[in-house]
Amino acid sequence: MAFDERKAQRVTRFIEALKHTKGEFHGKPFELLPWQEKIIKDVFGTVRDEDPTMRQYTTAYVEIPKKQGKSELAAAVALLLTCGDGEERAEVYGCAADRQQASIVFNVAADMVRMCPALAKRVKILDSQKRLV
Repeated sequence: MAFDERKAQRVTRFIEALKHTKGEFHGKPFELLPWQEKIIKDVFGTVRDEDPTMRQYTTAYVEIPKKQGKSELAAAVALLLTCGDGEERAEVYGCAADRQQASIVFNVAADMVRMCPALAKRVKILDSQKRLV
């Protein structure tokens, strides 16, 4: 496995261009904490030896305790994969134990889009369908 720092930095820059949507950090830039940055860089910066244009990992399991910013981080990663990963017609799905839980991350992602002029111009929010297009 190789590591591409450029790819990792691109992802962290995308996420840090977003803004927090809740609590005391509402409206402030999304500054990744060191443990968040480590996860993001490891997942998105590790590339295949045989093809360094491809990420090594396509699935990641991350377990985070309550009230540690799971929804904000998940929404930021979902927006990255939807809008900033370079894949044509990318499809990203959010899963949860129930509809209410799943809608939390959608609502955070939609608010992040609304707070980012560059994304707001490019992403259509379909609240009734819980979709970002």
